[in-house]
Amino acid sequence: MTSPDLDQLLATTPARSPGRCCFLLQVRLEKLPEYVAAHQEVWEEMREALSDAGWRNYSLFLRREDGMVVGYFEADDAEAAQEAIARAAISPRWEAAMSEYFAPGGGEKQVLEQYFHLP
Repeated sequence: MTSPDLDQLLATTPARSPGRCCFLLQVRLEKLPEYVAAHQEVWEEMREALSDAGWRNYSLFLRREDGMVVGYFEADDAEAAQEAIARAAISPRWEAAMSEYFAPGGGEKQVLEQYFHLP
């Protein structure tokens, strides 16, 4: 729950960017080694689809203690890039392959709101 003041601040901050996206995922602790290993060999078709969708500077960061994953990428339009990758033919296969690693509901990106940026 947020207050109107916070909603207003987040909606109007000049630090917001339509080109940057940060999100959270939750991996099952017992699956962390396999999840990280899978990302050492991301399918070339998936890499190409991400690039074609406009994703760049895409990174994933892991908090080992609880399996929290922080994702970050840049695009000319981050929302459009997310929509484009969702439409890519490879996406359902990749998501199905990754689904075993996520805690219940943890594979659904929780997009974070940006409120500060130092270029």
